[in-house]
Amino acid sequence: MKKPIGLHTQHRRNKMTKTPYEIRFDLLTMAKDLLDRQYEQASAMAWSSLEKASEKNIELYKDFEKYIPKMYTPEEITAQAEKLQSFVNKKD
Repeated sequence: MKKPIGLHTQHRRNKMTKTPYEIRFDLLTMAKDLLDRQYEQASAMAWSSLEKASEKNIELYKDFEKYIPKMYTPEEITAQAEKLQSFVNKKD
């Protein structure tokens, strides 16, 4: 059975349209993913530095808390999402 052209077009358009809530959720997810990657990279660098220092018998354990990155907060995720949203809304 052949589908009417209008139905197929309508179904396709509905799949591509997102509600404002879905868009906000996507932006929050992207923001969290960005912050996750930043945290993981900073943590990896800190641990790598600690391992190298321990190989050279340098006492960094006392100061290690200064170098390990702090985990991001929900407010930072929201701020990052707002930056992404402003980029999306930008009209150049």
